[in-house]
Amino acid sequence: MKYKLTGNEAEVYVLQEGAMLTSLIKNGTEYLWQGDSEHWSGQAPVCFPINGVLPNDEGYAFGKKCSMKRHGIARINPFEVKEQFDNSITFIQKSSEKTREQFPFDYILEIKYTLIESTVTTEYTIINTGDEKMPFVIGGHPAFNCPLDNNEVFEDYKVVFDREVTQQALRPNHETGLVDISERFEVMSSKDSINMKHELFEENDAMIFDNIESKCATLIGKNGKGIKIEYQDMDNLLIWSACNNADFVALEPWSGISSCSDETNEIEKKRGMTILEPNCKAEFKFKITMI
Repeated sequence: MKYKLTGNEAEVYVLQEGAMLTSLIKNGTEYLWQGDSEHWSGQAPVCFPINGVLPNDEGYAFGKKCSMKRHGIARINPFEVKEQFDNSITFIQKSSEKTREQFPFDYILEIKYTLIESTVTTEYTIINTGDEKMPFVIGGHPAFNCPLDNNEVFEDYKVVFDREVTQQALRPNHETGLVDISERFEVMSSKDSINMKHELFEENDAMIFDNIESKCATLIGKNGKGIKIEYQDMDNLLIWSACNNADFVALEPWSGISSCSDETNEIEKKRGMTILEPNCKAEFKFKITMI
């Protein structure tokens, strides 16, 4: 089911299936990628309790076997609507027999979207409802149309950070999704920006800016339209587009990253893991502004 959030500057649509954004519209312009079968059918999936992949889709969390495909289980299991207002909606997912087959922990995941003017805030609340420690990471995966105007092309856009980026990007293996932590890639066009080019994504997949000091990035085109994403609660930002000249750029704030070459199969020891004690909760949020 699709729900509409209304504001005085924009309108936003969200899907109950996957509890994800499906449309961001301002002044008649659709900002969110609408998905296609050629490049990527997704739009803005929620990544929980892993970001990226596990080696061979398997690992162990405090000795308990976990079997999860890319980006985890939240996006492929049901959500219910907990609360709804004109400009906000909250979805809730509770662990079930099905989720425990892949991730053997008890949890509640709440996802709240709030629209104020041209900004959508995404808030994640994770509650450990079990009686043992639970490891997890979480993140968003929103993709944005690029270009936004008919008289622009992909190469008219750049990503500009709010401060100098001092560390070059990691990149996952295009086939396995695993990250070689020993290899970094020169992707910056200047100290604080990256010019968008399709060839950046043809072989090397996403750019991973791990432990990034910048907490705001803007995808902006020559006509001044774009997307600003603010991610104070997240340590990592990924920039991704699909092969074969896809007309989108994903800006992905993650609390962790995909499995790395120097890590074991112990999930609780992977980079960025939050270890949540029983009956405790953790909260993360980020903001998307349509420019």
